[in-house]
Order: sequence, then structure tokens, then C-alpha cells
Amino acid sequence: METLLPGIAVLNGNMHPLLIHFPIAFFLGALAMEGLAVLHHEKFHLVATWMLYLGTLMAIITLPTGFIAANMVAAQDPRGHDAPGHQVIHYHRNFMMAATLLGILLSMYVFLINQKGKWRSHRFGLLFGLVVLSVLVALGADRGARLVFEFGTGINPNVITKSHDNADAKMPHSH
Repeated sequence: METLLPGIAVLNGNMHPLLIHFPIAFFLGALAMEGLAVLHHEKFHLVATWMLYLGTLMAIITLPTGFIAANMVAAQDPRGHDAPGHQVIHYHRNFMMAATLLGILLSMYVFLINQKGKWRSHRFGLLFGLVVLSVLVALGADRGARLVFEFGTGINPNVITKSHDNADAKMPHSH
């Protein structure tokens, strides 16, 4: 595994970074497709529906990996609740839990209105729900980005503090 997928090997069982992009992309894609369905042609509604369903499924799968990742980080940092950025973990978690719950509720709503053939009369409500979902996802993703890029959460401190003397470092490159 380390030779074939070295990036996965260094995660040490933390699957959260591998999964987080799927619900984000599907939920934002669902909003875009539903917007096209309302503004251009209703054929995009089917695509939006499936993107919402897939985003919800991936959010349900990804959410527990976030709890696991948070526990892994907490176990590795002796400062615990006093670690820099610790409060941001709670904000990130709360936004993403709310987004997952809203994704589940919107998926059930879409399923019901599609079954009854009532999309036309509910399309603006659905579009509004997808806007709220996308805002929650954006806020949660922003807090997740802060955790990694501002506070270094989940980053191996040895990588930042010491220079590596390996073949990759000696390879010429240009910017």
C-alpha cells in the first residue's frame, strides 16, 4: 500500500481527508443543477436530485470519519481542549452536522415531491433549501480549512520543522 498509494499510507487510518470533498461537490452541484432546472429547463432537476442523494449519502459516510479524526487529533495533542484551534473543531463539526441533517431532510422532501409529481409547485422551496445547505457546507468547509491551514490540525509537525534529505527533495523543479 505504501508504494502504490503513499498518500493514504501516511494518513494512519484517518479517512476523513479522502472523503470530505465528495459531499461538498455533490451538494454544491445539486444547487447549481437545481438553479438550471428553475431558470432554464426542468430536465436538470433529475441531475440535481441525484447529486443531492449522493451528497447526502457521502455526508452520512463522511461525518463519522470526522469524529474519528477529531478523536485522533485530541489523542495526539497533550494540550487537549487548550490546543490552538480546538474551538474551531466544534464550529466545523456543528456546521457539518447541520448540513448532513439538512441534506437528509431535503433528500426526503425531494423524494416525496418527485413521487407526487409536484416539483413545479415546490421548486423555489427546494432551491431555497439547497442555498441554505450550500451556505452551511461553505461555512463548515471554511472552518475545516482553518483547522488544517491556520492551526495545522492533523499535520505532522516533524514535516514542518525538519528538512528531508531524500530523492524527492533533490529533484529539480521550476515554478
